[in-house]
Formats: sequence, structure tokens, C-alpha cells
Amino acid sequence: MVIIAYEGKSDGEFFNTLLDKYNLDKSQVLYYEFEGKDNLFDIGHKHYDEIEKKYLKIINKILLVVDADNEKDPNPNRGYKATKKRLQEIIKDLDFNVPIDYYIMCDENGEGNLESFLLSVLDDEQKECIYKFRECYKYELTDKWAYNTFYKQKKYPFDFSHPNFDKLKQKLKNLFKEDDGK
Repeated sequence: MVIIAYEGKSDGEFFNTLLDKYNLDKSQVLYYEFEGKDNLFDIGHKHYDEIEKKYLKIINKILLVVDADNEKDPNPNRGYKATKKRLQEIIKDLDFNVPIDYYIMCDENGEGNLESFLLSVLDDEQKECIYKFRECYKYELTDKWAYNTFYKQKKYPFDFSHPNFDKLKQKLKNLFKEDDGK
């Protein structure tokens, strides 16, 4: 049994789809939606208490997944480097006796969120189309907006074998991999 902990509902839907695509056993997963990045970074959050009290004896590994967001955001836990640092701290502070890994959702520049990650796997023609639309529109259009406007209705029209998925795919496979000592 493994745990995948993440920020919000769309993350859970995404991982459910991704596990199917990679033929990983969803029945072995406990999902924890923290309803926000800052909640996942809160060591006193009720989900961590529940994991410790109810599941620590039966789970093998945990994967924490958060968005990088934008480092220009005034919140100190935004941006890839700050997010990585905070994840490493929370893993150390949790002091659970199971391996805990993390994945930071972002585009190829280390910014953004799940939607930025998904847009990063589009082909060059699709990326150029979004770029031109944003340029023409002249208003700040987030990756979340672009994804929800152009791609969400197609239910993940993404190439899950794209190289940008490689690191996440490996982390998921490691999550399900039996350790020699167990």
C-alpha cells in the first residue's frame, strides 16, 4: 500500500488517469487531497495525523506532489527552489519510518503547476498556437486558463510517453516497487 498526497482535486483525477496509463495498481493507493499547497506543508495537518495513526504500519512509501508555482509570488513557499527546500524540510520533520519522495509539478522552466506541466508536453505547433493567442489577447492568461480553455474538454489528449513525463513515471514506478528489505 502506498500514499500519494497532493494539493487538489484535479491532481487526484490526473494521477488516477496516469496510473491507468502506466498500468500501475490503483487499488494499492491511498490518495490524500490536502486542499492547497500550504496545507501539505503544515506538519500539524490532520491528514498527517491520520496517516501516522491509521496507515503508517501498512504503507510502504509516500509520494508528495505539489506545484512549483511562480517564485514572484510573495508567499515564501513559491517557486521551484523554495518548494523543493520546503518539501525536504517537511519530509525530515514528519520523521515517518517509510520512504517519502516528492514531485514538483511545473513546466520545463521550473515554474507553474499541473496545467503548466501538461502544456509542456504539447507539440510545438500547439504551443505556438497558445503563445500567439496569449500575445494577441494582451491580458495575462495563466496556464490553468489555457489548459481549461483549450484542452480539458478533450480529457487528457496528452502523450504520456513524452520525455517530460519520464521523471514522474519513474517516481511512480519506484513508489510501487517492492524494496529488497520488505
